[in-house]
Order: sequence, then structure tokens, then C-alpha cells
Amino acid sequence: MYKNLICLVLFSFLYLHPTIAVQLVTVSGYIRDAKTGEDLIGATVSVKELGSKGSAANAYGFYSLSLPAGQYQIATQYMGYEPQIQTVDLTKPRKLDFLLSPQDNALGEVVVTSQRKNDNITKLEMGAQKLDTKDIKNIPVLFGEKDVLKTIQLLPGIKSAGEGSSGFNVRGGAADQNLILLDEATVYNASHLMGFFRYSTRMP
Repeated sequence: MYKNLICLVLFSFLYLHPTIAVQLVTVSGYIRDAKTGEDLIGATVSVKELGSKGSAANAYGFYSLSLPAGQYQIATQYMGYEPQIQTVDLTKPRKLDFLLSPQDNALGEVVVTSQRKNDNITKLEMGAQKLDTKDIKNIPVLFGEKDVLKTIQLLPGIKSAGEGSSGFNVRGGAADQNLILLDEATVYNASHLMGFFRYSTRMP
């Protein structure tokens, strides 16, 4: 009699708590690169029908999920690879491997410039003039090397201080009001022989 009573209590307990009697089925396998066969460490596996249920591949590319018996859509994804979804009917433990193919992402053209397009608007140097080394080399000379100071006098707003002199006036200023820098160092005398002759600067 006691035996029957115990069986009745156990049966009632299982009847009132059906979730305890749910059978879990394991699905497991490996996630690898379809071309090289390399294990994809950390690839994620998720179950579509069970939003938060998922797993990640270990150091050997192996994953394992324990789910109630039923039909599921199992999805896997890995950065740089095409995601993949497989439908599986879980009535008994199954092995399900994934072979992911690399994803080809064609990037658009990237243009790198040394100066912004609106640089002349955003900067305060509204009257700045720049000379390229190639432009200086293209200017013809009679004797010697290319003369940077002589080339500067060809820019708008700059005028020579006089024949035989290396000085120049910038927008009506005097020759001694110019600041000449060479590698951020001030050049106090940019000429030879008391300013009568211009010196030449060798272009690289």
C-alpha cells in the first residue's frame, strides 16, 4: 500500500511539473573554413526559435547545444564569413558541422590627400602662397643653381627690392620686414656680400 502511495505522489508531481520530464537532445559539431578547413575559433551558434539560446566554438572549433526535442533552425556566423542556417530535426543526439565561406567585401575607392578641400576657407592663412619643388626646378636660370629667393619674386604681391639685390618686398612692406625660416629656424641674412648677390639653394 505504501508503495502504491509513493508511486501516486511521484506521478502527480511529474504531472504538475511537465518541464521536469522534458528530454534534452544534444546537437554538436565543428565550424571550419570551407576552403582551408581551418577551425573558426569563437564562431557563434544560435537557435532561431530560442532567441537567447546559443553557444560559441572553442579552441578546436567545436560547439555543443542541449535542446528539447523538436525541429530548429540553427544559425552560425563568424566575422569575415558568410552566415549559414541549417534546419535540423532533433529526436536524438546529432552531429552538425558547418563550413563557412569567406565573405568578399569590396571597399570603395579611398583618396588620401595632404590638404583638405576646404582648407583655404577654414584656415586663417588667407594670403598664403605655396611653391612646389617641381615648379622651382622648371623655372629657367642663366647660370648656377635654382634661386629660391628669385623664384619667390615671381609670386603675386611680391616685388624685388632692386636690381642686384636679394631683398624683396611683400605687399608694399619693406625688405627688412620679411621673416625667413629654414626648418623652423630663423634666417637673419639670406644673401651674400652685404646683399648685393643672391645665393642659390640646391634643390633635392
